[in-house]
Amino acid sequence: MKRIQFLFAAVAALFIATASAPAAELALDGYCPVCYIEAGKAVKGEKSFAADHAGKTYYFVSDETKALFVANPAKYLPVYDGWCAYGMAFGKKFESDPRVFTVVNGKIYLNKNKKIGKKFNKDKSGFIAKADAAWKSEMKK
Repeated sequence: MKRIQFLFAAVAALFIATASAPAAELALDGYCPVCYIEAGKAVKGEKSFAADHAGKTYYFVSDETKALFVANPAKYLPVYDGWCAYGMAFGKKFESDPRVFTVVNGKIYLNKNKKIGKKFNKDKSGFIAKADAAWKSEMKK
């Protein structure tokens, strides 16, 4: 009887710990961060190829893309924590559309929508310089 009570208590504790653990936020609406650089396009990942990093869950298109990310997440994370790069140039945090991106010097810049993405691409280096300064200031807060 004591063995059954112990087993029940252990299972209950495990369930409570699992139920109370905060769920990681889905990053990039499920788009594979590796595909931006390696394939040059936004590709929806699959839940079966998921990995957590810094409190966020990322989906990948394969075990290979997942392994690339796990080996070097910094290479595949969008700059400004995924906020709109154009908005960041003005010190604003706007949600971004993970389908609207630009890769510059191996870094991923997301933007709010296609219209904003076109504006960003007209002066990438200028907007990146402004956004970098704004982000640096934001990180000090």
